[in-house]
Amino acid sequence: MSDRKLKKLSYYQVLQRGLPMHASSDDIRKAYHKACLKYHPDKTGRGEEDEVFLLVKAAFDTLSDPIKRRSYDSTVDFDESIPKEGIDEADFYKEYGPCFERNLQESGGESCPKFGDDETPLDQVHAFYEFWVNFDSWRDFTLKATSETDHDVEAADSRDEKRWMKQEIDRKIKKMKKEEMARINLMVERAMATDPRLKREKRREAAEKAKAAEEKRIAEEAAAEKERIEREAREAAEKKEAEAAANKKANDKKAKEQQKKQLRKAKQLFRKITMVAYKAACPNDGSTENVWDDLEQMNDDIELLCDNLSAIELNSLSDALGGSGAVEEEDSTPVCVGALVDVRQCAVETAAGAERQSLLAIKQRNEARKEAADKEREQKQAKASAPWTKDELGALAKAVKKYPAGGSNRWEAIALFVNNLCKQAEPRSKEECIEKYNSIAASAAPPSGSTDKDTAADGEDSGAPWTEEQDSLLQEMLRKYPADMDKNERWKSIAKGVPGRSKKECVDRFKAIREAVKQGKN
Repeated sequence: MSDRKLKKLSYYQVLQRGLPMHASSDDIRKAYHKACLKYHPDKTGRGEEDEVFLLVKAAFDTLSDPIKRRSYDSTVDFDESIPKEGIDEADFYKEYGPCFERNLQESGGESCPKFGDDETPLDQVHAFYEFWVNFDSWRDFTLKATSETDHDVEAADSRDEKRWMKQEIDRKIKKMKKEEMARINLMVERAMATDPRLKREKRREAAEKAKAAEEKRIAEEAAAEKERIEREAREAAEKKEAEAAANKKANDKKAKEQQKKQLRKAKQLFRKITMVAYKAACPNDGSTENVWDDLEQMNDDIELLCDNLSAIELNSLSDALGGSGAVEEEDSTPVCVGALVDVRQCAVETAAGAERQSLLAIKQRNEARKEAADKEREQKQAKASAPWTKDELGALAKAVKKYPAGGSNRWEAIALFVNNLCKQAEPRSKEECIEKYNSIAASAAPPSGSTDKDTAADGEDSGAPWTEEQDSLLQEMLRKYPADMDKNERWKSIAKGVPGRSKKECVDRFKAIREAVKQGKN
């Protein structure tokens, strides 16, 4: 091989034709030994400065050093082309298998799953693409970027120029790295879009999804159909029930109307046949012996029976008198006058029964009223007999002081205070509070023989509620004793005119009334 052709080869081809870029260190060392045997100066006689031998030596020095080898490999041009979009599935493995193999040299020795073939399991296919999706190339673009920017950092004249050159080179490296990763990603995307194995999986997933959707649709339709059938059955049952109820109501109404009609006819017949029998029994003077005293008495009995007997019972009496034939065909069908006695007897018994029913109803009402009155009396007695506890008496005393006489709804407030404080099962009413207070006040009152009139006039508040009579007397005394009198004497005189009230109570009552009048005006 000529020197010119040798210089066009890569370091791998210089050492050995066909030596792959991913050859191991041992393979490179063996190839170097073979090249030395062929191109060593002792063999060629060209001397130590033989360019071919120097090139072989430079190739080994570079490829035997991992760092130099990676940097060199990054500058070696290789087929970076990727298959076009839309290739036939039959050509997929032929096109993309070598393509991924070429780009595998940038993996940095990472273990890559096999590309596989049409029979490769899907989990391995997914693992293969997972590797390439997360692929990170170790390719070093330093030499290539330096060459393309035409910057020699070592030849820089100053530190600033050297820094600037490095920045330009780094910027170029980043751009090349970005373009390289974009190329790798495009290759992976096109492969995944064309891979027949992934397409089959997508079709299978789509079929399963469609099947699940169809099953869901069928289930929903079945559920809807079941619901429709149940709803229609329910509506039919409800309609049938409603129709039955309507028919029953109509039949009941019809039967009731029929009963009314029958009763009305029975009454008409009974009135007519009774009148015919009555006339037949007394054709001259209009009276019947030992039956009714007069026609009015007979009519009263007839109406009593019509109001209390059923159609069957009335027809039975009419039949006994001769029936409808005696009314319509008086000449051919005789009237049984003797049955009038039965009619009279039935009227007497009916009247007695009605009276008994009335008396029974009155008795039941009276008994119910008596029972309610007894129950109410027992409740009142039980309530009144309940002794006042010590807590209740204390609460009553506090309430009397808290709500002085003269205030509106005083005893309602006192009863509410006692009940809220003691929380008894049976709350105390205002009447009970008044009764208990008066009882305590009466037991604490001075002897009736006391002659100290000023004590009653000037005593403390008794706490008893004011009666209408006391209010009237107070107003009368206020008019009788004018305000220009001595204040003390005036109120003593007023208190003497209001029995059971002290001077202080009269003054407090007057103030309360005056305040109430002021508030009413406001």
